[in-house]
Amino acid sequence: MIQSKTENTVPNIWTAQENLIHFYKMVALGLGFLVLVVLVFTAMVYFRDPIVVVKQGSLQEFYPTARQDIKVEKADVEVFTKNYLAALYRWSEFNPKKLADEITPFSEEGLVPKVMASQTQKLGKLQDKKLSQDLAFVNVQILPDRVTASFLRVLRIEGIPLVVPTELTLSLIEGSRTKSNPMGVYIAGILENERAR
Repeated sequence: MIQSKTENTVPNIWTAQENLIHFYKMVALGLGFLVLVVLVFTAMVYFRDPIVVVKQGSLQEFYPTARQDIKVEKADVEVFTKNYLAALYRWSEFNPKKLADEITPFSEEGLVPKVMASQTQKLGKLQDKKLSQDLAFVNVQILPDRVTASFLRVLRIEGIPLVVPTELTLSLIEGSRTKSNPMGVYIAGILENERAR
């Protein structure tokens, strides 16, 4: 008796299994190679220097850049401190919620409620009057472990100015860089001394 190739004999089943295993090996090797190519391409794109595109109306400008770590210098800390002081002490009307929103990008999470409680406590008796506040003669000193700022707070109560010499000691930490705080410097603690000389 002659056996046909389509019969379910042990050699035929064995050959079919071998062919199927060989096919799966080829598919696995092909997919593995494809994944490797995608990973190499992704790594090349990730480590490539970015190009900054500035759009102004219909005009586009392209600027090539390079990846590098940026060190925060003393001048940067001074500008950061002055921006924080402006956010905290310059306002046309005392609005605790708006003030908290303005200092949040510069402050550590737990510090904002404490600062707001302090500001509200100081100005609590005067909240029914028209208040505004400004700064004058800001002097910032950067020390290795802290930053000190001395300035004059000009608090206007119903338009009448009250000048308060103030000294502030700030404790700074480095954190994650965000769009609103690209330097990644945050205030972790504040010590305020009014009537300082």
